Amino acid sequence: MKIICQSKAKEPYASVISELSKRARVPIEFVKSEPESADFVLDQFGEEITVELLHSLIKPNSVFLVGGPDGTNTKGRKLSLGSFTLNHQIAIIVLLELLFRAKNPNHPYNKH
Repeated sequence: MKIICQSKAKEPYASVISELSKRARVPIEFVKSEPESADFVLDQFGEEITVELLHSLIKPNSVFLVGGPDGTNTKGRKLSLGSFTLNHQIAIIVLLELLFRAKNPNHPYNKH
């Protein structure tokens, strides 16, 4: 499983993303050009993500794309973090948190 993003993270977000990426065991790949396809593409008009939905969808080789500031043309199942727009760095942080919870449904952290 990995997250691809078209824009490199900057501080103070970069260190938070790095820490969450390690904890969730989901690497982040920053690329200059968008891929043709990904399993899941974050889009504000996509299907709203819940931890339960992610738990049922994710596979070990799932690829998530967080598009750049101009959106994306990448093909894949459109998922949304909500009906609002987030900068890509915040979107990565939220997605990593959700993936951690989806991958670890019985972790005591989820009871907070």
